[in-house]
Amino acid sequence: MKSKDKIFEVEYFYNESIDTLGIKVKRDFQYGQTVEMDEGILLDFDIDNVPTALELLNASEKLSVPKESFEKMHCFNMKVCVDKDSILMCAIFGFMIPNKDDEYELNYFIENNFDFVPTETELVIV
Repeated sequence: MKSKDKIFEVEYFYNESIDTLGIKVKRDFQYGQTVEMDEGILLDFDIDNVPTALELLNASEKLSVPKESFEKMHCFNMKVCVDKDSILMCAIFGFMIPNKDDEYELNYFIENNFDFVPTETELVIV
């Protein structure tokens, strides 16, 4: 059974000294668990198994953008699709960088070894 699709507004922070980008939903939630999508790509779920936050360690390296670009992040859209076998995360980041593409994408796919129920969730900066 698939739960109702969800879209949540997010806020973000960037810590340049440790090159970490954190993005989390603006609504209240109770933390459930963290899933490592790849090395340094952490996706948090609430107790209802709904994605609530993303943390990128070594963010400038992972997205191939200068650290100062995170001050000018103008868009973010992430879709997380969970089915009984897998978790798929597709995230698009928009930056204002002169003479470069302004959208950068991360896509990760892992096995659903967490008994999460099938759902689709979208996290966005509005």
